[in-house]
Amino acid sequence: MLEARLTQGSLLKKTVDAIKDLVTDCNLECTPAGMSMQAMDSSHVCLVTLLLRADGFEMYRCDRNRMLGLSVGNLAKVLKCAGNDDVITIRAQDEGDTVDYQIEDIGYVRFYLAPKIDDEMDGGNEEDVDV
Repeated sequence: MLEARLTQGSLLKKTVDAIKDLVTDCNLECTPAGMSMQAMDSSHVCLVTLLLRADGFEMYRCDRNRMLGLSVGNLAKVLKCAGNDDVITIRAQDEGDTVDYQIEDIGYVRFYLAPKIDDEMDGGNEEDVDV
């Protein structure tokens, strides 16, 4: 199981907002040490590298190394619903095919499910998800 909790949602929001126009889909590598990603833009001019260390989260749990194929555009849509001071929790079950995003505001808790993309990222059976 993967579970990561950020108390400053603005950090993740700004990071995803910065790369969403460069990278459409990515593989997020999750390990007990943290999350990382390397992806090229569609024209193969820009390389985006991202490292989110486990100690940067309020709570981080990753039972085994795993890859999450994510649509950066869909993730940006989900994070747009979060305020800068909201707490964001990301969860992914080992056997599941979705990533759960929990956004906590004062008095509100919202849940969003976003499908993972195939690990090969071939784009053949990919569907757009309205968030």
